[in-house]
Amino acid sequence: MELLRVGVLEEDEVYRRGVMAVLNEDDCVCIVLGGDRETSPEAVDAEDSLDVAVVCSRLLDRARLSCPLVCLAIPELQGAESCRSSPNVKATLPHEGLTSKQLLASVRAAAAGLHVESPSLSRLDGDVMDPRRIEVLKLLAGGADTRTIARDLQLSERTVKTLVHDIQLTLGVTTRAQAVAEAIRLGLI
Repeated sequence: MELLRVGVLEEDEVYRRGVMAVLNEDDCVCIVLGGDRETSPEAVDAEDSLDVAVVCSRLLDRARLSCPLVCLAIPELQGAESCRSSPNVKATLPHEGLTSKQLLASVRAAAAGLHVESPSLSRLDGDVMDPRRIEVLKLLAGGADTRTIARDLQLSERTVKTLVHDIQLTLGVTTRAQAVAEAIRLGLI
């Protein structure tokens, strides 16, 4: 099996070391560049030989890499949007809450030329949650049951159940409590 030559560009040293530690656990990955943007001749040579690079969205504009990129999106920088602006970005993942499985799978997929986007980043695109669903989420967060939501929004109970089910599918959860928690985490309510 051929080794993947990976670079990691991240300003936060602790986070960078964590990403590198996760990648080093995979026997098929070789870290050839790790830093916030090294300028040594070795680093420049390493950039030319990278199969894929993991780059924080803060450094994406400064990273002049021609290899496929895995962008770690930072929300306050409109991370997902800045990651999409580069044609080399093959995967967009959340900077916060990233799991080792997500990282390794995305690095492998990006190296293979596949496009990957984190569900938690993509599910908000295109205003998937319309105002009616947001209102249902708010009522669920307040502890309202199906009958109460139907009465308050002047809908049938069947419509409310359908809306709740649709919300759960959109958020990738299986219970009403999980839907509320995920909506809060994503800043929807």
